[in-house]
Amino acid sequence: MKNLSKYLAGAACVTALAFSTGAFIKVYAAEAPVVAPGQPVDLTYAAEKALPAVVHIKYVQNSKTQTVEVQDDPFGGFFDPFGFFGNPNQGNGSRRQQVQTPKKEATGSGVIISPDGYIVTNNHVVNGADELTVTLNDNREYSARIIGTDPNTDLALIKVNGKNLPTLPIGDSDNLKVGEWVLAVGNPYNLSSTVTAGIVSAKARSMGGEGSNGPQISSFIQTDAAINPGNSGGALVNAKGELVGINAMLYSQTGSYSGYGFAIPTTIMVKVVDDLKKYGTVQRAVLGIRGGDVLNYINAQKDEKKDVDLGTNEGVYVAEVT
Repeated sequence: MKNLSKYLAGAACVTALAFSTGAFIKVYAAEAPVVAPGQPVDLTYAAEKALPAVVHIKYVQNSKTQTVEVQDDPFGGFFDPFGFFGNPNQGNGSRRQQVQTPKKEATGSGVIISPDGYIVTNNHVVNGADELTVTLNDNREYSARIIGTDPNTDLALIKVNGKNLPTLPIGDSDNLKVGEWVLAVGNPYNLSSTVTAGIVSAKARSMGGEGSNGPQISSFIQTDAAINPGNSGGALVNAKGELVGINAMLYSQTGSYSGYGFAIPTTIMVKVVDDLKKYGTVQRAVLGIRGGDVLNYINAQKDEKKDVDLGTNEGVYVAEVT
């Protein structure tokens, strides 16, 4: 009987120890969960969604007659000082002359955003065009007309007479994260329906410069997805197949892709497109100040060997009040 009591007591201790160990493991497992390594992202769905909605744009500017200033013949005045032969101002350094400009052709990309044929592209893709021809991924062709352009954001809205055209859903570029996978879809070097992949390298990237109507609005998405000439106006797409940016420019010393491209975020695009549809131009409020990012100003001053202490590295530096 005593031996039986010993066995029962021993079993109870082992059982209690097992329960305690299990509880210990359970508690610490809850506190430090095992994180599974990230899985490769499948971008085939996004590519299939984007390709039908990204178009090839052919730009044609017809030959024109222009009056230009040309350098005068330095000996013209000696042989015809009084202009008897039709050039009274000859010998004065320059003169006006009519020239015939050559016909210009170029290509770019665009994104269909409505089934009835509204297409977003870059201003520099369509600016000055006499003819615009849009070719879809299935080789359908349409003539396009310009609805409106905005040089400050380098965006333009064009329209084709089509019905039930494939579109790309518009996502919120503010939800993008640095390191997130994206696709650049367009027609580089006239190679139609080309897809390249990369990540979001940075957000709200400012490239500086001034537009024709004042300071450019620069808040680019920076990506290492390859963007080359001809990609301008094409789509930057997230893994869900949503449009998050319009490819606009590349940073290169050679004119070809060398690591970084830039896209205009959809948060800017949506406002511009809405205004161009309603008014034909973009409506903006003017604060009457000129300035920029505080950190950019400080760095610029340091480059000029000037000491500056504003007490902070964040915010907006107001350089001028107009």
